[in-house]
Order: sequence, then C-alpha cells, then structure tokens
Amino acid sequence: MTATTACAALLAGTVALAPGAAAVTPTQATTQYDCGNLLGWVTAQLTATQSGTDATITIELSSVTAPLAVPWYSITSTLVLDDINTGQPVVFMGTVNPPLSAGDPITLGPLPGTVELGESLDVLGNELTFLMYGIRFSCEAVTPLSPGPFQF
Repeated sequence: MTATTACAALLAGTVALAPGAAAVTPTQATTQYDCGNLLGWVTAQLTATQSGTDATITIELSSVTAPLAVPWYSITSTLVLDDINTGQPVVFMGTVNPPLSAGDPITLGPLPGTVELGESLDVLGNELTFLMYGIRFSCEAVTPLSPGPFQF
C-alpha cells in the first residue's frame, strides 16, 4: 500500500465517522395568526433550517401583501415558539427581510435563533410581531403548525 492510498483510506474512514448535521423536520409548516383589526386572520408559512444549535425561521404571510416597496433589512420581527415538552419559549428575532415590491407577500426573516437538540417547537398561542412602515403589527397564533411541531 502506498502512502497516498493509506492517507486516502484514513481520510475516508474519518469522514464516515464524522457526525451528521442535525436537520429540522418538517422544514415547512403552516399556521393561522390573528393580527387584529389591521390585518385580520393571516395564513403564514414557516420555513425552518438548522445547523447544530443555530436555526433560522422564515415567515411568509401569503395573504398580506406589501402596499409599498420594502427595502432589504427594514422589517424588525420577533417570533416566539414554545418547546412543547418544557413550555419554555424560544425566540427568533432580527431585522431581516428580502426586498419586497408593492404587491409581494410580506416575508420576514430568515430570523435567527438558538435551539437545543431534541426540542419540539410550536407556535400555538404565541406571538409574531413586526415593525413595518413605522407600524407595529402584533399577531397571535391560533392554530398549531401543520405539519408540526418543528423537531430540532
């Protein structure tokens, strides 16, 4: 066996034993929010990603469109989920959004947060707030994630 072959075999064995990256399941789920008099009931699609204990969630409010253009990084958002096993809140927050044209669905995130491996997170009864055009919108989740909860 040559040194090159031995190194390749050792490297292959090391890669095979490396721990895999954690992956959230499901990666997408839908819920309903009650956003009060300003927006009413809103359908939201949440998309989650995970890398170890770092996670992000992007929220698309498909039934609410931007009346005016919205630039990058101009919507401040906070999403609260609960670990269904412990009842402890997990917060995803930031001033992150893609640029939106007038008529585009409102998209928030990806909002960063920290999760514990094994957590099961759901939105029911929790709040989504966002500040856009100087107006604070406050929404309460009235249905659980479907499918859900997010398993990290």
